[in-house]
Amino acid sequence: MFEPHAKIVWVQVWSGRKAVPPSWEEWGPTAPLRLCEGGMDSFDLGRLTDHDFEVVCRDLFGVILGVPLELFPRGRDRGIDLRHTAADGTMTVVQCKHWPKAAQATLTKRLVKDELPKVVALKPARYLIATSVGLTVDGKDAIRDAFAPYVRTTGDLYGVDEIVAELQSRPELVRRHFRLWLSSTAVLQTVLNQEKYVRSSWLRKRIPRMADTFVPHEGFDRAKAILDEQHVCVIAGIPGVGKTTVALMLAAWLMGNGYEVHEISQDAEEITALWREDTPQLFLYDDFLGQTTLESPLNKNEDARLIDIIREIQEAPDKALVMTTRDYILEHALLKHDRLGAPDVSQATSVVHLTDLSLGVRGQILYNHVHHAQLPAEQKRPFADRAVWQPIVDHPNFSPRLIEETLRLAARQEQDVAAAVRKNLDNPRRIWERIVENDLTDEAVHLLEVLFTLRTATLDTLSESWSWYRKERGLEADVRTFHRALQVLDGTMVAVEQHAVSFHNPSIADYLRFHLDAGRAPMAALLGALVDPVQIHSLIDAAGTAAGILAQLKAEAARTESAVLETAEFVEWSPEVAYESETSNLQWILEAAELLGSAPLAAHVVKERGPDHWYGEHVEHLVSLVRAMACSRLIAREDVARFAGEVADAIRLELAEQVEDGDWYGAIGLYENLKEIPGGSLSAPLLEALVECALEALHLVAGEDASLFDAHPLETLLQFLFDQGYEGGADDESAEDFATVQKWVDRFPKLREVPRFAPRQETAAPGPYSDKERDREVITELMKGLRDPEITPGV
Repeated sequence: MFEPHAKIVWVQVWSGRKAVPPSWEEWGPTAPLRLCEGGMDSFDLGRLTDHDFEVVCRDLFGVILGVPLELFPRGRDRGIDLRHTAADGTMTVVQCKHWPKAAQATLTKRLVKDELPKVVALKPARYLIATSVGLTVDGKDAIRDAFAPYVRTTGDLYGVDEIVAELQSRPELVRRHFRLWLSSTAVLQTVLNQEKYVRSSWLRKRIPRMADTFVPHEGFDRAKAILDEQHVCVIAGIPGVGKTTVALMLAAWLMGNGYEVHEISQDAEEITALWREDTPQLFLYDDFLGQTTLESPLNKNEDARLIDIIREIQEAPDKALVMTTRDYILEHALLKHDRLGAPDVSQATSVVHLTDLSLGVRGQILYNHVHHAQLPAEQKRPFADRAVWQPIVDHPNFSPRLIEETLRLAARQEQDVAAAVRKNLDNPRRIWERIVENDLTDEAVHLLEVLFTLRTATLDTLSESWSWYRKERGLEADVRTFHRALQVLDGTMVAVEQHAVSFHNPSIADYLRFHLDAGRAPMAALLGALVDPVQIHSLIDAAGTAAGILAQLKAEAARTESAVLETAEFVEWSPEVAYESETSNLQWILEAAELLGSAPLAAHVVKERGPDHWYGEHVEHLVSLVRAMACSRLIAREDVARFAGEVADAIRLELAEQVEDGDWYGAIGLYENLKEIPGGSLSAPLLEALVECALEALHLVAGEDASLFDAHPLETLLQFLFDQGYEGGADDESAEDFATVQKWVDRFPKLREVPRFAPRQETAAPGPYSDKERDREVITELMKGLRDPEITPGV
């Protein structure tokens, strides 16, 4: 199609495939990069895939040459992937070779053999080469001589050092390419080595590894926008869709902007302990509602503390919170914990849907995972076949986690890795079922069964429970056998870090839940191995959604009920309402009784809730227990009425004392709690006294500085008065005070509207995430890069 003597500007990509449209990869942190120790001093281009490298080269050389470069997929036989055509028909060639482990001599040989004949045929006016291989003076001279007159000078030959130098002078370009940005030496040092910025070795390992395979998508954009606006983001979605990956990439972005990143592993109270004023901090709370069912932390009234912390972070100029959870667990939590339905949580929630992973995004996720997998080249090559990759990216069960885990385990488990991926998508349970049921030793399986009940445990606790479990089963339980079992599992199915053991990822816990539900572990032995109250909590939680586990617990009713009642021995009183109390533990016992149909457990709750037991307990916990008893099928109505009356009388007595002391905020809170009790009400004189206390507070507040108050207490005060008929109207003596405080309250949300991070900049060539016809063509060419191990970096 080209005239023999046409002048050509030709951008050919060495990978032998087509480049991908820019909308796939041109995301990156858009706020100014503020790395405290050094700037973007160097880049590890070897961390890029060949696709990443070619897109970076397109943008970089578009700037260097001062011309826009076309990017469109075409076949190898045409020899053109990127090009610019001037008005007079002239073109120039820039050839990009991403071969970071190659020797210069090998590169030169392949250039001369494969590319020189094409260049001679096309006769470009100018020919440039960009490569991730280092080029010496002699090497440049040799290439220039071989390609003369098309290579004008050695200045048209860009080795890795020259490319890095060009990127250093263009930070905005770097920030459009996330993995390139993260590969800068300064960022890597921040992520990997500086405890100042990341306080978890788990995060130091995971963030760079996730960056290798991360592909931006619409769900990520939504989460990032919410974090910008709200300072808090709850990322929800089904298992394996990439919630944790999105959270880690948000962490990497903020870390590059000077934020410390702290992993929250236990409960929200950790945030309070880690909080430092005038220090930019991101708190990352992965699976904050538990991994398989609604687990115990929020049953201990963490919801109240969590809401308080969310509000503090939303008001703070230098704090951020990212939490992840499974969408169905979030729905369960919203039903169980009214506070989590507040706008503070609902408006900060972003659900990552499978539909966010468009065909194009799925294709690159698959390519990135295969590309970076520790597999021999012969196991990667089949993925280049469209008949192999297309059923995978089109599969209704497509899951980045399943892809990652299959490839991670396949090196020693499967000969046909591509077939294994497809089988595991057909049956997601297969990936762990084969290993647990067929490949592991008995002692290793028993360790997994015990760990399911512990969730996360110290080595000592795990060893003790495992030992009792083995003895219950009449098996050997010495320390050497335990460590041999742990060695088999470490790094594959469990992670051992700082003397704590946990599942390698939540999908393993999901499988163990199925394993127990199918009756593959003796429940009597597990109940005999309990050494920590969290274990019976785990089993009761699992029974809520697993009929098999529930039936087994009912069959062992005496042992189950004994274990449930023993949890009371571990409850310690705390002044914080967010922590467990005797009352909240009794509510959990009642919930267990309802699930198990256990009259003895319900009778225990009634017995323990006599008039001498509620003193010193948190009002919120008492009210919650009253409501739970009122809904119970196992507790007589007269018992409910008696306890409700006792709690209501206690609230009225305390409310009267707080009104007398002028504590309007506490008194209004007690009033709201009283309304939740069946038959709970205030006498007219006491209600009038509370209103007068609130009006006096309104007058005092209106005369103070607004900066002295938080929004929530003022909102509470206004809402209470509004509910009592004080609307700030013309006939209201407190109208002026009401209007003043209302203006303050209205201002608080506006203070949150200014984003602390610069808004996302659109790239030079924005486009939709998905165009199926284009995407299939692009993926076809993308996968071809897996056929030749010599052009696949890292192989």
